[in-house]
Amino acid sequence: MKFLYLLLTAGLLVAVPAAAQTPDTARTAPVENFDQFGDASAEGATNYATQKVLYLTPTKLISVGYEAQLPFDLTTIGPSPRSGTEPTGAEVSTRVNSARGIRLALNTPVISRSDFIYNVGLTYWNTGLDLANPERSPYFDRLQNGLRTTGINTTIFNPFDTKRFFLLQLNLDASGNYRGVNELRAEHFTFSATGVYGWKPNDNLQWGLGLSRTYRAGQLLYIPVLLYNRTFSPQWGCEVIFPARAELRRNFGTKALLKLGYELEGNSYYLGKAGTDEVYLRRGELKPRLTYEQQLTGFVWVSAQAGLRYNYRNDAFRNQDPTGERESTLGSEPSLFQNTLTNPLYFNLSLNLVSP
Repeated sequence: MKFLYLLLTAGLLVAVPAAAQTPDTARTAPVENFDQFGDASAEGATNYATQKVLYLTPTKLISVGYEAQLPFDLTTIGPSPRSGTEPTGAEVSTRVNSARGIRLALNTPVISRSDFIYNVGLTYWNTGLDLANPERSPYFDRLQNGLRTTGINTTIFNPFDTKRFFLLQLNLDASGNYRGVNELRAEHFTFSATGVYGWKPNDNLQWGLGLSRTYRAGQLLYIPVLLYNRTFSPQWGCEVIFPARAELRRNFGTKALLKLGYELEGNSYYLGKAGTDEVYLRRGELKPRLTYEQQLTGFVWVSAQAGLRYNYRNDAFRNQDPTGERESTLGSEPSLFQNTLTNPLYFNLSLNLVSP
Protein backbone atom coordinates (compact mmCIF):
# COMPACT_ATOMS: atom_id res chain seq x y z
CA MET A 1 0.00 0.00 0.00
CA LYS A 2 2.83 2.40 0.77
CA PHE A 3 4.36 1.86 -2.69
CA LEU A 4 0.96 2.33 -4.34
CA TYR A 5 0.47 5.58 -2.43
CA LEU A 6 3.83 6.90 -3.63
CA LEU A 7 3.06 5.99 -7.24
CA LEU A 8 -0.28 7.77 -7.01
CA THR A 9 1.44 10.84 -5.57
CA ALA A 10 3.93 10.89 -8.44
CA GLY A 11 1.11 10.48 -10.91
CA LEU A 12 -0.77 13.40 -9.42
CA LEU A 13 2.19 15.72 -9.83
CA VAL A 14 2.19 15.02 -13.56
CA ALA A 15 -1.49 14.40 -14.22
CA VAL A 16 -2.96 17.55 -12.68
CA PRO A 17 -1.40 19.98 -15.16
CA ALA A 18 -2.09 17.65 -18.05
CA ALA A 19 -5.77 17.44 -17.13
CA ALA A 20 -6.06 21.22 -17.00
CA GLN A 21 -5.09 21.59 -20.67
CA THR A 22 -4.45 25.30 -20.06
CA PRO A 23 -2.56 27.34 -22.72
CA ASP A 24 6.39 26.18 -14.60
CA THR A 25 11.07 23.36 -10.52
CA ALA A 26 13.11 21.95 -8.06
CA ARG A 27 14.81 18.75 -7.11
CA THR A 28 15.85 17.24 -3.77
CA ALA A 29 15.45 20.63 -2.40
CA PRO A 30 12.69 23.03 -1.40
CA VAL A 31 12.02 26.36 -3.13
CA GLU A 32 14.64 26.08 -5.81
CA ASN A 33 14.62 27.90 -9.17
CA PHE A 34 11.22 29.51 -8.65
CA ASP A 35 12.52 32.54 -10.58
CA GLN A 36 12.71 30.54 -13.76
CA PHE A 37 9.20 31.11 -14.98
CA GLY A 38 8.62 33.55 -17.83
CA ASP A 39 6.57 36.69 -17.39
CA ALA A 40 3.20 35.74 -18.79
CA SER A 41 1.42 39.07 -18.26
CA ALA A 42 -0.40 40.42 -21.25
CA GLU A 43 -1.00 44.02 -22.19
CA GLY A 44 -4.32 45.26 -20.87
CA ALA A 45 -4.68 42.45 -18.33
CA THR A 46 -4.95 42.91 -14.57
CA ASN A 47 -1.53 43.61 -13.10
CA TYR A 48 0.08 41.02 -10.82
CA ALA A 49 3.45 40.68 -9.16
CA THR A 50 5.94 38.88 -11.39
CA GLN A 51 8.30 36.22 -10.08
CA LYS A 52 11.51 37.80 -11.37
CA VAL A 53 13.97 40.26 -9.88
CA LEU A 54 16.24 42.32 -12.12
CA TYR A 55 19.69 40.86 -12.91
CA LEU A 56 18.90 37.55 -11.20
CA THR A 57 20.79 34.42 -12.30
CA PRO A 58 19.32 33.18 -15.61
CA THR A 59 16.79 30.39 -15.28
CA LYS A 60 17.99 26.97 -16.47
CA LEU A 61 15.40 25.14 -18.57
CA ILE A 62 17.76 22.31 -19.54
CA SER A 63 20.98 21.59 -17.66
CA VAL A 64 23.62 18.94 -18.39
CA GLY A 65 26.40 18.90 -15.79
CA TYR A 66 29.18 16.85 -14.24
CA GLU A 67 30.42 17.02 -10.65
CA ALA A 68 33.56 15.49 -9.13
CA GLN A 69 35.08 15.42 -5.65
CA LEU A 70 38.76 14.95 -4.89
CA PRO A 71 39.70 11.76 -2.96
CA PHE A 72 38.78 11.58 0.72
CA ASP A 73 38.84 9.12 3.64
CA LEU A 74 35.77 7.33 5.04
CA THR A 75 35.74 5.70 8.47
CA THR A 76 32.80 3.75 9.88
CA ILE A 77 31.92 2.12 13.20
CA GLY A 78 29.08 -0.36 13.25
CA PRO A 79 26.73 -1.85 13.64
CA SER A 80 25.76 -0.11 16.85
CA PRO A 81 23.98 -2.30 19.42
CA ARG A 82 20.22 -2.80 19.49
CA SER A 83 20.63 -3.68 23.18
CA GLY A 84 23.35 -3.56 25.78
CA THR A 85 24.22 -7.23 25.19
CA GLU A 86 25.38 -6.79 21.57
CA PRO A 87 28.94 -5.71 20.83
CA THR A 88 29.73 -2.60 18.81
CA GLY A 89 31.60 -3.21 15.57
CA ALA A 90 35.23 -2.24 15.09
CA GLU A 91 36.33 0.98 13.42
CA VAL A 92 37.33 0.44 9.79
CA SER A 93 38.47 2.89 7.10
CA THR A 94 38.77 3.10 3.35
CA ARG A 95 39.98 5.60 0.80
CA VAL A 96 37.32 6.92 -1.57
CA ASN A 97 39.37 7.41 -4.72
CA SER A 98 36.61 9.27 -6.54
CA ALA A 99 33.03 10.47 -6.11
CA ARG A 100 31.68 11.84 -9.37
CA GLY A 101 28.80 11.72 -11.82
CA ILE A 102 26.39 13.51 -14.11
CA ARG A 103 23.64 15.92 -13.08
CA LEU A 104 20.69 16.43 -15.39
CA ALA A 105 17.69 18.73 -15.04
CA LEU A 106 14.70 19.57 -17.22
CA ASN A 107 12.19 22.31 -16.38
CA THR A 108 9.10 22.97 -18.45
CA PRO A 109 6.15 25.38 -18.13
CA VAL A 110 2.71 23.77 -18.04
CA ILE A 111 0.43 26.67 -17.12
CA SER A 112 1.63 30.23 -17.63
CA ARG A 113 -0.73 33.08 -16.90
CA SER A 114 -0.22 36.47 -15.28
CA ASP A 115 -2.13 35.30 -12.18
CA PHE A 116 -0.95 31.67 -12.04
CA ILE A 117 2.24 29.88 -13.12
CA TYR A 118 2.85 26.15 -12.90
CA ASN A 119 6.12 24.39 -13.74
CA VAL A 120 7.08 20.71 -13.74
CA GLY A 121 10.65 19.46 -13.60
CA LEU A 122 12.69 16.26 -13.71
CA THR A 123 16.14 15.75 -12.18
CA TYR A 124 18.72 12.99 -12.14
CA TRP A 125 21.88 13.13 -10.00
CA ASN A 126 24.39 10.30 -10.04
CA THR A 127 27.43 9.89 -7.79
CA GLY A 128 29.67 6.95 -8.64
CA LEU A 129 31.92 5.88 -5.76
CA ASP A 130 35.29 4.14 -6.12
CA LEU A 131 36.24 2.65 -2.73
CA ALA A 132 39.75 1.27 -2.26
CA ASN A 133 38.73 -1.42 0.28
CA PRO A 134 34.98 -2.16 0.06
CA GLU A 135 35.45 -5.62 1.60
CA ARG A 136 36.32 -4.14 5.02
CA SER A 137 32.70 -3.36 5.94
CA PRO A 138 29.22 -4.46 4.81
CA TYR A 139 28.41 -0.74 4.72
CA PHE A 140 31.25 -0.08 2.25
CA ASP A 141 29.91 -2.91 0.12
CA ARG A 142 26.50 -1.18 -0.02
CA LEU A 143 28.17 1.96 -1.37
CA GLN A 144 29.88 0.26 -4.30
CA ASN A 145 26.85 0.76 -6.53
CA GLY A 146 27.08 4.52 -5.97
CA LEU A 147 24.37 6.95 -4.91
CA ARG A 148 21.73 8.54 -7.11
CA THR A 149 18.57 10.61 -6.91
CA THR A 150 15.81 10.71 -9.50
CA GLY A 151 13.15 13.30 -8.87
CA ILE A 152 9.97 14.89 -10.15
CA ASN A 153 8.99 18.31 -8.87
CA THR A 154 6.42 20.99 -9.39
CA THR A 155 6.37 24.68 -8.52
CA ILE A 156 3.37 27.00 -8.30
CA PHE A 157 3.70 30.79 -8.29
CA ASN A 158 0.40 32.49 -7.45
CA PRO A 159 0.41 36.32 -7.18
CA PHE A 160 -2.56 37.94 -5.43
CA ASP A 161 -1.92 41.49 -6.65
CA THR A 162 1.06 43.68 -7.64
CA LYS A 163 2.80 43.23 -4.25
CA ARG A 164 1.88 39.86 -2.72
CA PHE A 165 2.34 36.26 -3.84
CA PHE A 166 2.32 32.65 -2.68
CA LEU A 167 4.95 30.11 -3.73
CA LEU A 168 4.52 26.34 -3.35
CA GLN A 169 7.01 23.65 -4.28
CA LEU A 170 6.58 19.85 -4.10
CA ASN A 171 9.32 17.25 -4.64
CA LEU A 172 9.11 13.47 -4.92
CA ASP A 173 12.59 11.88 -5.01
CA ALA A 174 13.87 8.32 -5.24
CA SER A 175 17.30 8.17 -3.56
CA GLY A 176 19.53 5.16 -3.05
CA ASN A 177 22.08 2.82 -4.62
CA TYR A 178 19.70 1.40 -7.24
CA ARG A 179 21.00 1.01 -10.79
CA GLY A 180 17.74 0.96 -12.73
CA VAL A 181 14.04 1.74 -12.48
CA ASN A 182 13.30 -1.97 -12.02
CA GLU A 183 15.14 -1.85 -8.65
CA LEU A 184 13.03 0.97 -7.19
CA ARG A 185 11.07 0.24 -4.01
CA ALA A 186 8.83 2.28 -1.74
CA GLU A 187 11.77 2.68 0.66
CA HIS A 188 13.65 4.81 -1.90
CA PHE A 189 11.08 7.62 -1.94
CA THR A 190 11.07 10.85 0.04
CA PHE A 191 8.60 13.71 -0.20
CA SER A 192 9.51 17.36 0.38
CA ALA A 193 7.37 20.49 0.29
CA THR A 194 7.81 24.22 0.85
CA GLY A 195 5.30 27.03 1.02
CA VAL A 196 6.25 30.74 1.11
CA TYR A 197 4.07 33.83 1.47
CA GLY A 198 5.93 36.77 0.00
CA TRP A 199 6.04 40.40 -0.97
CA LYS A 200 7.53 42.16 -3.99
CA PRO A 201 7.67 45.95 -3.34
CA ASN A 202 9.52 46.59 -6.60
CA ASP A 203 11.50 44.89 -9.37
CA ASN A 204 14.69 44.91 -7.27
CA LEU A 205 13.34 43.19 -4.15
CA GLN A 206 11.42 40.02 -3.41
CA TRP A 207 11.13 38.49 0.04
CA GLY A 208 8.94 36.06 1.94
CA LEU A 209 8.51 33.74 4.92
CA GLY A 210 7.42 30.14 4.90
CA LEU A 211 7.69 26.59 6.18
CA SER A 212 9.50 23.60 4.68
CA ARG A 213 9.37 19.84 5.05
CA THR A 214 12.85 18.93 3.83
CA TYR A 215 15.55 16.25 3.67
CA ARG A 216 18.35 18.67 2.71
CA ALA A 217 20.19 18.12 5.99
CA GLY A 218 20.04 14.35 5.46
CA GLN A 219 16.97 13.61 7.53
CA LEU A 220 13.39 14.80 7.78
CA LEU A 221 13.08 18.30 9.23
CA TYR A 222 10.29 20.85 9.51
CA ILE A 223 11.92 24.28 9.47
CA PRO A 224 11.07 27.94 8.75
CA VAL A 225 12.27 29.43 5.45
CA LEU A 226 13.39 32.94 4.53
CA LEU A 227 13.27 34.02 0.89
CA TYR A 228 15.26 37.17 0.05
CA ASN A 229 16.22 38.14 -3.50
CA ARG A 230 17.56 41.65 -3.87
CA THR A 231 19.41 43.66 -6.50
CA PHE A 232 21.30 46.55 -4.94
CA SER A 233 22.65 47.87 -8.25
CA PRO A 234 23.23 46.58 -11.82
CA GLN A 235 26.49 45.10 -10.49
CA TRP A 236 25.55 43.69 -7.07
CA GLY A 237 22.79 41.57 -5.59
CA CYS A 238 22.00 38.56 -3.41
CA GLU A 239 19.93 35.39 -3.84
CA VAL A 240 18.87 33.76 -0.57
CA ILE A 241 16.60 30.86 0.36
CA PHE A 242 17.73 30.38 3.96
CA PRO A 243 18.77 27.90 5.28
CA ALA A 244 19.00 25.97 1.98
CA ARG A 245 21.33 28.39 0.19
CA ALA A 246 22.60 31.96 0.14
CA GLU A 247 24.76 33.72 -2.48
CA LEU A 248 26.22 37.17 -3.08
CA ARG A 249 26.07 38.02 -6.80
CA ARG A 250 28.37 40.21 -8.93
CA ASN A 251 27.04 40.91 -12.43
CA PHE A 252 29.29 41.78 -15.37
CA GLY A 253 26.73 43.32 -17.67
CA THR A 254 23.97 40.94 -18.73
CA LYS A 255 26.18 38.14 -20.10
CA ALA A 256 28.29 37.03 -17.13
CA LEU A 257 28.11 36.83 -13.35
CA LEU A 258 30.05 35.59 -10.33
CA LYS A 259 28.49 34.25 -7.12
CA LEU A 260 29.95 33.49 -3.69
CA GLY A 261 27.91 31.53 -1.18
CA TYR A 262 26.86 28.08 -0.01
CA GLU A 263 24.24 25.40 -0.54
CA LEU A 264 23.01 22.62 1.72
CA GLU A 265 22.36 19.37 -0.19
CA GLY A 266 21.17 16.00 0.99
CA ASN A 267 18.53 13.32 1.28
CA SER A 268 17.83 9.95 2.85
CA TYR A 269 19.20 7.09 0.68
CA TYR A 270 17.91 3.53 0.91
CA LEU A 271 20.86 1.12 0.49
CA GLY A 272 19.13 -2.23 0.90
CA LYS A 273 20.25 -4.75 3.49
CA ALA A 274 23.60 -5.03 5.26
CA GLY A 275 23.40 -8.39 6.99
CA THR A 276 19.92 -8.59 8.54
CA ASP A 277 19.37 -4.83 8.77
CA GLU A 278 17.77 -2.44 6.31
CA VAL A 279 20.16 0.51 5.80
CA TYR A 280 19.22 4.16 5.24
CA LEU A 281 22.04 6.65 4.72
CA ARG A 282 21.11 10.10 6.03
CA ARG A 283 23.45 12.30 4.00
CA GLY A 284 23.74 16.07 4.30
CA GLU A 285 26.51 18.16 2.71
CA LEU A 286 27.31 21.84 3.23
CA LYS A 287 28.99 23.32 0.15
CA PRO A 288 30.71 26.72 0.41
CA ARG A 289 31.37 27.61 -3.24
CA LEU A 290 32.30 30.06 -5.97
CA THR A 291 30.25 29.99 -9.19
CA TYR A 292 30.93 31.69 -12.51
CA GLU A 293 28.31 31.75 -15.27
CA GLN A 294 28.66 33.19 -18.76
CA GLN A 295 26.68 33.32 -21.97
CA LEU A 296 28.21 31.33 -24.82
CA THR A 297 25.71 32.18 -27.52
CA GLY A 298 22.03 33.08 -27.56
CA PHE A 299 20.32 31.26 -24.70
CA VAL A 300 23.21 28.84 -24.11
CA TRP A 301 25.21 29.48 -20.94
CA VAL A 302 28.09 27.68 -19.26
CA SER A 303 28.44 27.40 -15.48
CA ALA A 304 31.65 26.51 -13.58
CA GLN A 305 31.64 25.90 -9.83
CA ALA A 306 34.34 25.11 -7.27
CA GLY A 307 34.10 24.71 -3.51
CA LEU A 308 34.43 22.52 -0.42
CA ARG A 309 32.24 19.51 0.28
CA TYR A 310 31.82 19.68 4.06
CA ASN A 311 30.30 16.65 5.75
CA TYR A 312 27.30 17.90 7.73
CA ARG A 313 25.65 14.52 8.32
CA ASN A 314 26.56 11.06 7.02
CA ASP A 315 25.37 8.22 9.24
CA ALA A 316 23.39 5.08 8.41
CA PHE A 317 20.25 4.06 10.32
CA ARG A 318 17.70 1.27 10.37
CA ASN A 319 14.90 3.73 9.58
CA GLN A 320 14.44 6.41 6.95
CA ASP A 321 13.16 9.03 9.41
CA PRO A 322 14.04 9.70 13.08
CA THR A 323 12.12 7.40 15.43
CA GLY A 324 12.42 9.47 18.60
CA GLU A 325 14.50 6.79 20.32
CA ARG A 326 17.56 7.98 22.27
CA GLU A 327 20.72 6.23 23.44
CA SER A 328 20.38 8.15 26.72
CA THR A 329 18.44 11.07 28.18
CA LEU A 330 20.72 13.59 26.48
CA GLY A 331 21.96 11.29 23.72
CA SER A 332 21.03 11.08 20.07
CA GLU A 333 19.20 8.39 18.14
CA PRO A 334 21.42 5.27 17.83
CA SER A 335 22.91 4.83 14.37
CA LEU A 336 23.58 1.54 12.61
CA PHE A 337 26.84 2.75 11.05
CA GLN A 338 28.51 5.87 12.43
CA ASN A 339 30.62 7.49 9.71
CA THR A 340 33.40 10.07 9.62
CA LEU A 341 34.45 11.68 6.32
CA THR A 342 37.27 14.06 5.48
CA ASN A 343 36.21 17.12 3.47
CA PRO A 344 37.52 17.38 -0.11
CA LEU A 345 37.33 20.11 -2.73
CA TYR A 346 34.74 19.59 -5.46
CA PHE A 347 34.15 20.92 -8.99
CA ASN A 348 31.04 21.21 -11.12
CA LEU A 349 30.75 22.13 -14.82
CA SER A 350 27.45 22.41 -16.71
CA LEU A 351 26.04 23.50 -20.06
CA ASN A 352 22.63 25.15 -19.81
CA LEU A 353 19.76 26.32 -21.97
CA VAL A 354 18.26 29.31 -20.16
CA SER A 355 14.94 31.11 -20.47
CA PRO A 356 14.72 34.43 -22.40
